Amino acid sequence: MQKTKPLSPAVRTTAFSVCALLAATVLTACGAGDGDGAKAAKDGVSTLETGSPAPGGKSGASASSKTDSRRPQLRMDSSEEERDKLLNAYNACLQAHGVPMNTKRAEMAGAKQAWPMQGEEITKKYKPAFDACLVKLPLQPPELDSAVNPHYTDQYRNFVKCLKGKGAHIHMTLNEHGVANGYTYDDGGKGISEDEETKASKVCEKEAFSVKH
Repeated sequence: MQKTKPLSPAVRTTAFSVCALLAATVLTACGAGDGDGAKAAKDGVSTLETGSPAPGGKSGASASSKTDSRRPQLRMDSSEEERDKLLNAYNACLQAHGVPMNTKRAEMAGAKQAWPMQGEEITKKYKPAFDACLVKLPLQPPELDSAVNPHYTDQYRNFVKCLKGKGAHIHMTLNEHGVANGYTYDDGGKGISEDEETKASKVCEKEAFSVKH
């Protein structure tokens, strides 16, 4: 039973406020629930990249780069308040553009701003909305981007080691290029509760990725 976590522990900061971290915060993704489904990793680290991909070709890449240059940039020392503020602004933009929001779960979580409903159909149907709001979706810290951080895999390995030290029954997974792309739960079970995992992820992320090389 595989549950690959998004490369960026930080993205799901308010457990339920991103799912944008998150369509978008920590290594735990939100969305349709925390079953054993895959947790996608975009921009090298987070699920925050829920917008649809830019058209292929150089023009698409250029447009994407231009948009990224205008997006807010998170730092390793960004507070949860800062993250929540930016993610809420992104989700509010999606809501204003007509994207269906997961209001019931937001109410249950006591969140002021709901996040978008998850699913490929939603992403495709509301592609123009995701494209229009992408400029508001915060970029994860460069330390959490495997395309930018040459020490990413080693640091992610330390992140997983830290989580295991806190009771999580997990092991790291690699992509075809040998780069860390998440972790999966061991066959014996998770070892710790979701809340414990979320709290541990925040601590371990800073411990593993704040190290300067």
